[in-house]
Amino acid sequence: MIALPTDPPSLDPLLATDLSSQKISRFLYSHLYKFQGAKVNKDLVEEERVYVTKGEQVWHLRLQEKHGLRAKDVQYSLERLLSSNSPRVADYKFLHSVIVKGEREVSLYIDSQAKEWEVKEKLALPFAAILKENALGSSLFSSFGDYEVTEWKKNEYLDLKRKEENNSLPESVRLQILPQSTTSLFLYKKQMLDAFKLSDFMLNLEIADEKHSLSKRGRSIQYVAINHNNPCFDLAFRKALNYAIPREFIIEKLLYNKADPIVSSIPLPFYEEVFKEKRTSVYFFDTEKANAYLKSSKCYPNILDQKIEFRMRADDENQTKGRAIVEALKSLGLNVQIKGMEKAPLYKENGEGKGDLTLLTWYSDYPSIWNFLDPLFHDQKLGNSGNRAHYKNAALTKLLDEKKDLKMAKQIIGIIENEAPWIFLWSLQENYLISDKFIQFPMLSDYL
Repeated sequence: MIALPTDPPSLDPLLATDLSSQKISRFLYSHLYKFQGAKVNKDLVEEERVYVTKGEQVWHLRLQEKHGLRAKDVQYSLERLLSSNSPRVADYKFLHSVIVKGEREVSLYIDSQAKEWEVKEKLALPFAAILKENALGSSLFSSFGDYEVTEWKKNEYLDLKRKEENNSLPESVRLQILPQSTTSLFLYKKQMLDAFKLSDFMLNLEIADEKHSLSKRGRSIQYVAINHNNPCFDLAFRKALNYAIPREFIIEKLLYNKADPIVSSIPLPFYEEVFKEKRTSVYFFDTEKANAYLKSSKCYPNILDQKIEFRMRADDENQTKGRAIVEALKSLGLNVQIKGMEKAPLYKENGEGKGDLTLLTWYSDYPSIWNFLDPLFHDQKLGNSGNRAHYKNAALTKLLDEKKDLKMAKQIIGIIENEAPWIFLWSLQENYLISDKFIQFPMLSDYL
């Protein structure tokens, strides 16, 4: 039995916008392409051939023989994606039409300006799952994944059954809806639960030993948004804040080494996998540099007398980290005051441009280098659209709109590091407590 934090609103992949739905989709659905680390590889596609005709790209795909997959299933699924009211339908405007060429051959007609990496990433997302042609006739959405749903009891559990023989996967899985991690821990100790995600305050549990802990590279970035509507928060001030944070100490002592450094807004392991090079953050802990930059900032020394509001979620997971960050900023002589808030008003007021410093977490829906950059710094996506620092840089936005290649991505990263629109912090790993039974099935970790 595996714990999920919330019940999915629907098993329809077009509505897979919450984390529980995305996890369930790994059990149930397959796609033309799939994410593997920082790469996108073939999934249901066996062979591909791309050519240009009449101003369009034609992607001619030969499909795998898997669970009776047919070209008609691909056509049905992608046309349904294009014609629906899906929250992400606008992301697939590059796809013009889908034509069946044979029992297992299909051609995708794609906008000539679409980039190959972009097309493959979008076709690897949960929304582009391939369903059987008659899937709408069933509320459980028959698909081509390793499992199928046998029962779904709302707000309680989903029971899954493996489709084919596979000794690396259990014959059946129950996904239990357990919003409270304390409840999950209780059931785990009673040997009634085999895997659940550990909250930060559980990372030092004695039972979370090396054998029964599973750490996965996270897609979340924790940072402090510096409000660019405040003219006193100039470049020198922002750099001062970045040099004041003892990141390595906080990662070791408060996060039990269950977090990774970041380069700009990108987890360091992900950065090194994408660019094939070693890197470190340009902002290391240096109190001398922090004080020197603060003294050269626009509003110094008057900034020392101003109350600076540090906003954050008022929950256990953020309190300890928030206090450590605030203490580091106070060491510069700044009058920083913590304001704990509930999630809804915190995000609402941040979207309205309120607050000075705000501790936030960004979770990337999918592991793309651009997904760690575009929504967070584009000057047309201020506030709730992703750019919560209300940071504006026309030259950077122009590069983000083009999204040409990795060389351009590295150029964007350099601008962000130099501009320091945030206090850059860390990438939180996803940590799970797993049972001896779970360990017997090595492929299960891919589904968490």
